[in-house]
Amino acid sequence: MKEANRNLALRLLSAGLLAPVLLLVILWQRPEPMAICVHLAVIISLVELYWITLRDDPSWMRIVGVALGLLTSLTLYWCPRPDATTAMLVASTLVALLLHLFRYGDLPTAASRAGLMVLGVCYVALLLTPLALIKRFPEGSDWIFLVLTVTWFSDTGAYFSGRALGRHKLYPAISPGKSVEGAIGGLGSSVGAAVLAKLWYMPQLGWLDGVLIAIVGGALGQAGDLVESMIKRGYGVKDSGWILPGHGGLLDRIDALLFSTPYTYLYAVYIMGVRPL
Repeated sequence: MKEANRNLALRLLSAGLLAPVLLLVILWQRPEPMAICVHLAVIISLVELYWITLRDDPSWMRIVGVALGLLTSLTLYWCPRPDATTAMLVASTLVALLLHLFRYGDLPTAASRAGLMVLGVCYVALLLTPLALIKRFPEGSDWIFLVLTVTWFSDTGAYFSGRALGRHKLYPAISPGKSVEGAIGGLGSSVGAAVLAKLWYMPQLGWLDGVLIAIVGGALGQAGDLVESMIKRGYGVKDSGWILPGHGGLLDRIDALLFSTPYTYLYAVYIMGVRPL
């Protein structure tokens, strides 16, 4: 079997196994299963991120970073008070700095490695946990489907538009394969996802709100993809991990969601006035 065909078969197999589980979690009446899945995703994604960016640190220090991210995610979801989240972020910053103060290893990079540990907590735990918070909305399952389809339609639309029409490079220094035409096609696909939601399962979604969520969320998702590409290119790795056969690491699959999800959550809460149950 050719390598490309083998990779496609692995992608389809892993997607086929995970999709029913994801669908069950999204449709489950209670929000706790989604929260548990998000906490697990935070752990896996931080392991992948820290084993790339903090590879010069001892394993136990990277594990401490993962624990800080998990605690931040747990605090944000189970103790949704601004002072509790602030306290956890302050504690994470202090622990990361003190760890690298007393176990600095390579001194010229100690400060940057401490900063990378704090970045991981914010980049993964702080940006992904709103996906679990969205499940607490009235019609929370519908909102999660909206977030996922806006993000994934953007990714798929950008891929096929870029393949068919791509002429102008979008950001060759970071991702040579992406094109301006692909990015525009991706945004159009995001709007299509919002239209589908409005006409099918979210009639309560206003047309203007749907378009604003789709365009800004789709654009942020594309930016999230570029950010992860920047990190991987900077450290000379192709995939963030191997946990999803044919897809790479989990971080490779959620990089766009890390940017589109918190925007959708904040838009719903502060612009549309949606309140968790």
